[in-house]
Amino acid sequence: MPGDDQPSGLTVHIAQRRFGGDHIVEAARAGLLRGMVPISPRLHLNLAHGVTFLCKLMSGNWRQLDYWSILIKLINIKLIRRRSISEMADKSRKSPDSQENLYLSAREAAAELGVSLATLYAYVSRDLIRSEPVPDSRAKRYRAEDIRKLKARRGGSPGETALPPGAKAGFGLGGQPVLESAITLISEGRLFYRGADATALAAHASLEQVATLLWGLSDIQPFTRTELPPWTPKLETLAAELKTMPRIERCLALLPVAALEDAAVYNMTERGLAATGARLLRLCAAIVAGETPGSEPVHEMLSRSMTYGDRPGAELIRAALVLSADHELNASAFTVRCVAGTGSNLYAAMQAGICAAQGPKHGGLTTRVESFLFDLANRQDIEDAVIQRLRENDPPPGFGHWLYPEGDPRAKCLLDMLARSHGDDAVFQRVERVRRVMKEAGGLYPNIDFAIAATGAVLRLPRGAALTLFVLGRMTGWIGHAMEQYRSGQMIRPRARYVGETPRIGLQ
Repeated sequence: MPGDDQPSGLTVHIAQRRFGGDHIVEAARAGLLRGMVPISPRLHLNLAHGVTFLCKLMSGNWRQLDYWSILIKLINIKLIRRRSISEMADKSRKSPDSQENLYLSAREAAAELGVSLATLYAYVSRDLIRSEPVPDSRAKRYRAEDIRKLKARRGGSPGETALPPGAKAGFGLGGQPVLESAITLISEGRLFYRGADATALAAHASLEQVATLLWGLSDIQPFTRTELPPWTPKLETLAAELKTMPRIERCLALLPVAALEDAAVYNMTERGLAATGARLLRLCAAIVAGETPGSEPVHEMLSRSMTYGDRPGAELIRAALVLSADHELNASAFTVRCVAGTGSNLYAAMQAGICAAQGPKHGGLTTRVESFLFDLANRQDIEDAVIQRLRENDPPPGFGHWLYPEGDPRAKCLLDMLARSHGDDAVFQRVERVRRVMKEAGGLYPNIDFAIAATGAVLRLPRGAALTLFVLGRMTGWIGHAMEQYRSGQMIRPRARYVGETPRIGLQ
C-alpha cells in the first residue's frame, strides 16, 4: 500500500466538479472508474481506501460524512490551494453556465467531435444540433451540451449505430434500436425494403407493388379493381368544400369522416388490414388529386392532376413515391406504431403519421427546400448565394443525412433519373449548380428531401407538391409498420429517466 508520500497510480480529477451536495462523492467514484489524469490541484486516491470508499458509496452510507473528513481519510492530498470550500463551490457553480462553456464555435465543435465542418453543417441543416447567432456577428455558435452528449456516446460497441448530434445519451431513442422490424434495412449506405434494394425498385415498380412488398403479403393482392374506398355524398360534398385547402390538410380533415363511413375498418385480420390499407392509399390519392377514388395507379392520378400536360413526369413521380415509401423507424413511423399499439384503427394511425411528417424537421423539410429553390429562380449568382450561406454557417436545407455520410442513395437515384429526362431544363441546371457547389465547397450531398423538391421544381408542380409526394409514398410504409405492430399484440410504453427535483420524502 502506498505511504503518505507515495501516491498510488490511481488518481481522481475533481477540478471541474462541484463541491456541493454529492458531487465530491461522484467525482471520487468517477475517478475510480476511469483513472483520470490529475491536474492542479492533484488529489491522489489511496487505492485500498478508495475501493472501500466506492463500496460504501454504492450502498449510500457516506452521504452524511463531512467532505473534509473524506479528503483527509480517503485521499492523499499532494497539492491543494489554500482556498475555502465555499469559494471553490462558488466558482464551480458559476463556470458551467458561463458563455464559453455553453457554446462552441464551428471549428471548436467540429474538432471536439472529430468531424469536418461539412459534417457539422449537415447535422445543423437537419436541426440535429442546436445553433444560435453570435451577438454582433454573422457567425453562429453551437450548444456545447449537444456536442458533449454526442461525444459521450461514441464509445459504444462496434455493432451500434452512431448517434446524431443532439441525441440524448442513455435514453435509447436517439439512433439505437428500440424494437424489432422486418420491413426496412439501412446498411452501409444502402436502403432495402424487405431485402429488395429500394433504388432498384424505383426503376420499375409502382407504389402499389412496393406497398404489397412492405406489408409482407405473399398470397394476398390488396389492390384489386373492386377494393375502393367509400365515397359517399357526405364525403364528396366535404371534399369539394375543402379544395382550397393545402392538399395534405385535406387528408387530415377528411380521414376521420371516411373512417366513420368505412365499416370494414374494424376487420383486423391480415386480409382485412391489407384491404383497408389499399382503400386508405387510394382515398388519400384521390383527395389530394381532387378526383373520385379509382383503381388506376397512384402515380398516374397524381401526374394528371398536378402537371400541366407539357411535362407529365409520371415516371419521376412514381420513382419519388417509391423512394419515399419507408425509412425504418423514423419519427412518423414510430408515431404510427405507438397509435397502432393502442388498438386504434388504420385511419387514426395514418392521421398521426401525417401530423408527425408535416414537421419542418421531417417531411416538412421538403417545403423548406421548395422555398430555397424558388428564391434562387431569378438569381444569376447561385454559387455566391450558396457559399454565402455556408460562410454564415447556415447551409441550404436538404443536404446531408447522418445515416448516409457518403450521400443519400435515394437522392442520387432520383436526381440521376431527373438528369436523364430533363438534363437540358433551365430549372434542373440551377439545381445542378446548387448540388455542385455544395459538394465542392461544403462537402455535402443532397438528401431525399432535396431530390423530391427538385423534381417538383423541374416538373413545375404546384408549391407543396413535394410534401404531398413524400406523405403519399410514406403512407405505404406507415401501413406496414401499423400492421407489424398489430401482429405483435404489444403496446409501446417506454419509460422516461427522471431528471427533476429529488422528492422531499419525510422532510419537514
